[in-house]
Amino acid sequence: MKFNLKMNELIGLFMLFLSGILIGMGLYVTFWGANRPLLFGSMEYLLRGKEFIIFPLFYGLGFVLWALGHIELKEAMPRRRK
Repeated sequence: MKFNLKMNELIGLFMLFLSGILIGMGLYVTFWGANRPLLFGSMEYLLRGKEFIIFPLFYGLGFVLWALGHIELKEAMPRRRK
């Protein structure tokens, strides 16, 4: 079975997939952290301290992988199977 993709194109697609997951998880955790005081009825549940690591972890890594995935796929040209 032959595939029409090179290894760097597969790596680029995987990077884009992983970046979408990380950005989505970052959005989920951000909205959960913003709505926790409303759900539990106390301002003590706001994000603080070590919980702020979620922003560079999810968003930073997600956007870096997104940019690297686009760089890997930039050279992808449609071609025929041999």
